[in-house]
Amino acid sequence: MRTPFRSLAILAAAALPLAAQGIADATVIAGPQYVSYTFGTGSGARSVNQISIPFAIIIPFGERFTFDVSSSYANSQVRAGGATTSSISGLTDTQLRGNLMVGDNAAIFTVGVNLPTGKYTIATDQQEAAGQIGNDFLVYPVSGMGNGLGATGGVAIAKSLGAWNLGLGASFRHSTQFDAYEQTGGTLRFTPGDEYRVRAGLDRPVGDGRFSVGLTYSKFGKDAAETKTFSTGDRALGQLNYSTAMGTGDFQVSVWNLYRASGEQFGGIAAPWENVANVNVAVGFNAGGLYVQPSAEARAWNVDGNKAGQLGTLGLRLRFNMGAVSVNPSGQYTIGRLYTTGTTDVTGFRAGVLIRIQ
Repeated sequence: MRTPFRSLAILAAAALPLAAQGIADATVIAGPQYVSYTFGTGSGARSVNQISIPFAIIIPFGERFTFDVSSSYANSQVRAGGATTSSISGLTDTQLRGNLMVGDNAAIFTVGVNLPTGKYTIATDQQEAAGQIGNDFLVYPVSGMGNGLGATGGVAIAKSLGAWNLGLGASFRHSTQFDAYEQTGGTLRFTPGDEYRVRAGLDRPVGDGRFSVGLTYSKFGKDAAETKTFSTGDRALGQLNYSTAMGTGDFQVSVWNLYRASGEQFGGIAAPWENVANVNVAVGFNAGGLYVQPSAEARAWNVDGNKAGQLGTLGLRLRFNMGAVSVNPSGQYTIGRLYTTGTTDVTGFRAGVLIRIQ
């Protein structure tokens, strides 16, 4: 098992060669977050909480090439009856990525490596916490502690079509086998399936604002756990955004829809299709040097044609600058219900701050 000290050493070693090449022009981003969801009420209530600290360093080399290093620390806990029943904490994997721009912003080539600095060989008492955070409906900041050594390659191109801008992209990811879980008699070896991803997007100005729409399709190979294989199902993500100036501020509406096709669970059990739809409306205004943006959000979850959950969220985001530092604190409160096993009330709270230093 990797220790946090070893993980930090690997991360530092990856970043050190860059220090003498362009660190003065680097951008540092950190986004600490706390997310908590409580399921049920009274003595039978159960909560899943996560503290995460993602961070990234982006370093430009001239106008055409950038290199970035990113990782995250996360602590996730499941609590019931006033006690912690499962918890897991540590660094996640470290991503190294290079981006090369070709032509006049016409194409970008990307090559990335996923270093296995995360939490592996998950012990029995950590497995509930590790499993609860991988949820497309609730969306925890860190959904997995490690995916094994892997590599990614991709290309994206852009072209103007009159008032429209068209973007097309494709990428491929391959990961290697790793020890995932402790079990009686040894560890469970896991091999993620390859992922192929294509994306198309359009955007254009509309009056004083901008409209954009995008579609991403991800096709996954079969995962393998020892000698058994299973499939999580392909995914399609549609996104639509519109923003416009309004007085001294702005108005924004964004919609996304995530569809996961039917697949196969571990043990050969069929996994039905799922769909998560989300709409967010936000109004921002400037008050001196402070930007204030309240928002309202609604989310619906459907499994195999049946209503599985719904959430409503009110949020507030602020933005202000402190010299070269941009600070963006935010908070959200959520209420809703799950219908997967009967009806379960859900309440949630999310707080974070995005810090950007350039």
